[in-house]
Amino acid sequence: MLKLSMLATAVFSTFTYAIEPVVPAQANKISTVSANDAIEHVSVYANRQLRPVSASLTSVTVIDRAEIDLRQVHDLPALLQQIAGVSVARDGGRGQNSSVFIRGGSSGHTLVLLDGVRIGSATLGYQSLAMVPLELIEKVEVIRGPKAAWYGSDALGGVIAITTRQAQKVEFNANAGSFGQAEVSLSGSAKVQDNLSFYSSVGTARAEGFSAKIDADPDDDGYHQSYLKVGADYHSALGFFKWQSQVNDGYYEFDTSFGGDKANTQQDSHQLDWSLQQDIVNHQLKISRSIDRDTTFGVTVADSLFETKRDEASYQATIALTQNWNLIGGSNWYQELVKKNAPNYSEDKRTNQSVFTGLGFQGEQWLFDVTGRHDNVTAYDSKNTYQVSGGYRFTTQLTGRLSQGTAFKVPTFNDLYWPNFGNPLLKPEESRSRELGLNFQGQHLHLDVVLFDRDLTNLIIGGESAKNVLLATVEGGELTADFDVLGTSQSISYGYLNGKDEKTGLKLVKRPAHKLSWNQSKQWQDWTFSSYALYQSRSFSGKTWDGKLQPELGSYLIWNLGLAYQWQPNIKLRAKVDNLFDKEYQTNLGYRTAGVEFGVSVQVLAF
Repeated sequence: MLKLSMLATAVFSTFTYAIEPVVPAQANKISTVSANDAIEHVSVYANRQLRPVSASLTSVTVIDRAEIDLRQVHDLPALLQQIAGVSVARDGGRGQNSSVFIRGGSSGHTLVLLDGVRIGSATLGYQSLAMVPLELIEKVEVIRGPKAAWYGSDALGGVIAITTRQAQKVEFNANAGSFGQAEVSLSGSAKVQDNLSFYSSVGTARAEGFSAKIDADPDDDGYHQSYLKVGADYHSALGFFKWQSQVNDGYYEFDTSFGGDKANTQQDSHQLDWSLQQDIVNHQLKISRSIDRDTTFGVTVADSLFETKRDEASYQATIALTQNWNLIGGSNWYQELVKKNAPNYSEDKRTNQSVFTGLGFQGEQWLFDVTGRHDNVTAYDSKNTYQVSGGYRFTTQLTGRLSQGTAFKVPTFNDLYWPNFGNPLLKPEESRSRELGLNFQGQHLHLDVVLFDRDLTNLIIGGESAKNVLLATVEGGELTADFDVLGTSQSISYGYLNGKDEKTGLKLVKRPAHKLSWNQSKQWQDWTFSSYALYQSRSFSGKTWDGKLQPELGSYLIWNLGLAYQWQPNIKLRAKVDNLFDKEYQTNLGYRTAGVEFGVSVQVLAF
């Protein structure tokens, strides 16, 4: 375990406020920031309010639409792989399942928010990110570290907060690439009155893919999806109202050890937001329903349905006590209803009710935040979590931070009730985490260094019957740096991770000890050149069902190149090549990766 007390030069970390906030439309308009720019990214979800990343005093990475376009990644997991403290294991190509690990936590230890709404499968315990359309995303915030004091269950490792696009003008995008990849999308908005606006986005994507699993069905495993988002904003004396609905429908093919299979998938999200500023009090209310549906069928299995319906309501009041002090309080309620083909679960519904409060101080030098949350979960009585943080500005550019917090995750319906494998006596997973960091925000250099450790108790592992592991520990560090060299923008991140089961001494599965990521770009006249390199060290791949150790996943180094040309003021052309040297590697044992890939795209904006 890291001895954080040995680092006396850095102090205190800060986090606050426990609710999915209702974000005004203007909060989504955040531009890309270079290292020599005085303006920086703004985080919404790390502190439950708009705040510059440096003032958030937490490990948070914000990637906006301009940066997504610059990096030319083909899906959301590929984008997340470039972030410090995040590793991704893929079961094949685009569309196939991808597991995302933040600071050694499992996919189920990452809470995913879509415009502030909790999404994902209550049977699996996480949101599959491979089918989340990248063209619908305006901004992604990746908050590393436990956030249960803000969001309740699931946020042991961190939070991925996705803000979807709300186009201000008509925009058309199209791309094509290797393995039959093709996608088109169209977005736009209309102002009906001064206080009423409508907006929408629509798109479709598909790929033939490649055979995902080695020594399995040799057919290509592709995907197809269509997606639609519609919404409206209304300003009045009674407050700011926002409605939006999203539907993402399609299918993906995949390989198993038993042969080839296919799944139809659908994710719906509908929400209504309201906010009102009254003197020193800001009120925020959100009501939502999300549906996650997956129906598997194919040559080896009968039709199998898994469905989660989640209704949620949240209220938050933010009170500006003084210029430096903020008080936040509120409540959150959600109900999960699951459904599957027979035999069904012995229990198919549970409810979570919570209350929370947070007190924050932002002074010229000292910063302080304390947050507490009480969750009452059906069948698990109640859970209390907290986050205590502090920070100190050594100079206007250098800030130290220190924090400690607790988190938990209730078992999934599969863990509890799957016939012959579930265990209804499982305890919730729990953790206690500590973090120590330094952040430097200079004119030509942005630098963040952090050390962290976490104790995980009652960690759930599968097998013939799901069970709790007594203790697992995770420790590590991260370094991120953004700077300019000879007119070239550079972004480098390095992460170290050591996670193990304290009972067996074995490493945690698919968590590499070292990961190094390097992005760089150069603009010359109407041309933009970019490149990306990723190194990942060897990682443990676990045991077979009969208890035998499996081969390790090998280390690898890949290079990507990108090129963009501003052909007309409103037309941009892009081209890319991924895995330039056609490196063969695996991120999940037995599953192929794509090898070298090519792609081209066009973006057209209407004036």
